[in-house]
Amino acid sequence: MLARLLGEAGLPEGLGPVGVARLGRVAGSSRIAGAWLCREPGLVCVLAEPGISRERTREEYASELAARPGPPEEPEDFLRRLRSVGRRELLRIVSREALALAPVEVTAREVSALAEAAVEAALSWAWGHLVARHGEPLGEDGEPNRACVLGMGKLGGSELNLSSDVDLLVLYRTGRGRTSGGPRGSTSPGDFFPRLVSLAADALGRVTEDGLVFRVDLDLRPEGRNGELAQPLENAVFYYQSWGQTWERAALMRARPIAGDRGLGECFLAQVEPFVYRRSLDYTTVEDIVDMKRRIEGHSARRLGGPGDLKLGTGGIREVEFFVQTLQLIHGGRLPEVRERNTLEALRKLAAAGVVEAAAAQDLSRCYRFLRTLEHAVQSLHLRRTHRLPADREELEVVARRMGYGGPSPTGPFLAALDRVRSEVHGYYGRLAQGASREWEEERGVAEARGLLALAPEDPAAHTALARAGFRDPVRALEGFALLRHGPPRGRPTPRARRVLTRVAPFLLNAACQCPDPDRALLRLGEFLSGSGAREGYLALLEENPATAKLLLTLFGTSDFLSRYLVGHPELLDELVLGSHAVREKSGGQLAAELSEAVGRTRDDEERLDALRRFRNAEFLRIALQDFAGGLEPEETGAQLTRVAEVCLEQACRDAMARLVRKYGPPEGAAGSEARFAVLGLGKLGGGEIDYHSDLDVLFVYQPPDGPAESPRAGLSASDFFARLAQRLIGALATRTREGIAFRMDARLRPSGQAGPLVTSLEAFEAYHRGGGGLTWERQALIRLRPVAGDPGLGRQAREVVDRVLYGAPPASDPRPEIRGMRDRLEAEARRGSDGRVDLKAGSGGILDVEFAVQALQLLHGWSYPDVRSPNTLAALGALRRRRLVPDGEGRALAEGYRFLRRVEARLRILQERPTDVLPGEPERLRELARGLGRPEEDPTALQGDVDRQRRRVRTAYEALLGGVGG
Repeated sequence: MLARLLGEAGLPEGLGPVGVARLGRVAGSSRIAGAWLCREPGLVCVLAEPGISRERTREEYASELAARPGPPEEPEDFLRRLRSVGRRELLRIVSREALALAPVEVTAREVSALAEAAVEAALSWAWGHLVARHGEPLGEDGEPNRACVLGMGKLGGSELNLSSDVDLLVLYRTGRGRTSGGPRGSTSPGDFFPRLVSLAADALGRVTEDGLVFRVDLDLRPEGRNGELAQPLENAVFYYQSWGQTWERAALMRARPIAGDRGLGECFLAQVEPFVYRRSLDYTTVEDIVDMKRRIEGHSARRLGGPGDLKLGTGGIREVEFFVQTLQLIHGGRLPEVRERNTLEALRKLAAAGVVEAAAAQDLSRCYRFLRTLEHAVQSLHLRRTHRLPADREELEVVARRMGYGGPSPTGPFLAALDRVRSEVHGYYGRLAQGASREWEEERGVAEARGLLALAPEDPAAHTALARAGFRDPVRALEGFALLRHGPPRGRPTPRARRVLTRVAPFLLNAACQCPDPDRALLRLGEFLSGSGAREGYLALLEENPATAKLLLTLFGTSDFLSRYLVGHPELLDELVLGSHAVREKSGGQLAAELSEAVGRTRDDEERLDALRRFRNAEFLRIALQDFAGGLEPEETGAQLTRVAEVCLEQACRDAMARLVRKYGPPEGAAGSEARFAVLGLGKLGGGEIDYHSDLDVLFVYQPPDGPAESPRAGLSASDFFARLAQRLIGALATRTREGIAFRMDARLRPSGQAGPLVTSLEAFEAYHRGGGGLTWERQALIRLRPVAGDPGLGRQAREVVDRVLYGAPPASDPRPEIRGMRDRLEAEARRGSDGRVDLKAGSGGILDVEFAVQALQLLHGWSYPDVRSPNTLAALGALRRRRLVPDGEGRALAEGYRFLRRVEARLRILQERPTDVLPGEPERLRELARGLGRPEEDPTALQGDVDRQRRRVRTAYEALLGGVGG
């Protein structure tokens, strides 16, 4: 074919050797391109520069297709010119993609631009012919009666494929009036505009000896094939507002004015926007969405004989588009930023708005590009309207090579890649349908909650209905319902707040019914409404932020510890929803700045203490919301809580230091040298792993000034000064104020324990441990030592002392037997105090098994491997595994068990509002705990079984690491 082409056409100027190579590639990948070139050799010029390398715009096409001056062209002349330009430009577009000069989205945009210009040209030509016969159409007001063409579907989204139909919707301004008159008389708008559409559609889609330009599909108009080809604006708006269906909402999302009076089109879109993008989603809409999915799949199977169609089949193009459009229907009313006609751009915007995970959007975009590129490769063979792979083996190989698969047998790898893409798309598509069903179930739950709110106390069926909804105390539940209906008895809400309460109450009650303890959730909700006076602002926030409202109800039904604070401080709701507290994670610097600003607004020491507690409680609540939403792993929760504790420690330390300096002056030595003070974290504080109820294990060290160690004002020694500083610091955090307690602190792990001084000089600290004064358990505690507040340089020096003491030389003896002995004693004590119940921390296979095993190995190997010295349990375990000091099986069992048991422990402590590690024995409490962990199972033994399995795995790994060295 190449030789024939060159023989007939020669080498056009500007083509050159590069153009010849291009010609071969284009003819080899597209049979229709080769046929066109053979029939019209002059078309080879489309391969010449610069035109082949540049994307053409709608304006360029429109200028070329514009009506010629003078009377309207004869139909044959216009159709021939339209097809000549169309054929040449489609050949250029096909060639650009075949030569890898344009990605698929650019090709789709160019085809759409060509179609838009062709529709404009056809409409203009048809308009000229009809006006020449009947005159200009005018409304009753004498104003021109104009038409607008809206591109629908892929044309609206600027993503037509190489053989797409163009879906059009044609409107005109008014159905009243007449044309101004012409040789064939005057006519009505109802006659003029449908004939206009018929003429234009025929000009585009009629098959002549020159082919066609674009097939036109008008079936998306109101009433489909039974409706008029063109409709007055008011009729179309009335139709959609009165009878429009869900599939028509989806169609209108992509509507775009492309020809005629574009202002008229924008006016139409503005009027139907409330129909397309609803502020709230009712469950019938979701039901329609799910049904659309089923009908699409059934249509594909019936018409095409199975799932092999690239467009409508399983994992095909339509599934990506359906995924995007469904989420736009669901969220577009509340999130205008996700309204977008183009599929790839819509995926990007859905991800930016947080509706779709970024990874999912990237996966679907990649798959969509693959499928659309493949669609074009198939269609470019013969430029037919097909979405199926060719049955011919040779043509299939051409397609595979066009898709970038080389070698002697490219078909196999290509088909395998296609299967992977379709499987990936269908996975997301299936999860969307399940999610839509969940939305439907949610709305159905709200409807049922509305029925519960209507129950009267004297209704004999009331108690049965409440029990079925999960309420154990029907009398109190009915009291809570009355509060949800009418607001609190004291300080009745305003009429406007009552209206908001009426709308939001069923949703809140449904959320309460989904909580681990519906009675508790309803009780706390009632307390919140009473405490806030059911203020309109709070109710509106809950109505506008349903996800936050559900989280709050989960908190109300799970944690007295956290919900009591929110009940007492309803003003915090604004910040949780709208302010900085809505963020997922904050850095230490950000937290410190916020706390400093909060205490800076206070007037005295008492207010400073309250401000610090408010900050701590608000931050714990923020973290808990993320935790309960399933957004945090146990180690992330611990790290964030620890960060808050460190910031509070640092602020309290600075405040206490400032007060002491004001009273006694700074402890200075010779030549003004300064004393230094540092707070060292131990235990879970040192490891960055505290939970919602953790005490803070600390150790205070100081370094006296050079020279005389006395303050000039009161004669306090440095040790006395810093002892008072430590006492003030403990009191600042642990004293109960009207805002509660910030943190309890435990300093018993200092040298010599409670018998030793509260603060220790760095020199004495080192002497104690280097001189053999430290017992094995004290050395074990030092593993987790970490500077957390005060002078950072002194804190680093203290950690260097610890590293020298623990890791300065190989251990004199294997530390594992003694650590194993201590672990056995702790386990025996836990067994005596647990009444046969499971102790998640100290019991067999508990959290301490993991910590003691890791710490024993740190003491054994830390002298030669600095990376295993981390104070964080999981970080240290990870380093031990990387060094192969812990076999992979045991390491995985310890890590997974630790995460699982810490998560259960954290939920248990929140549930019972006190620090506890003992698993409840009562089935109802176990069931409550399971639901708090997001486990819906009703059988309480399921959670118990999982705990037992993890404990057995942990104990087996612990025995493998320490069992053979028993003390």
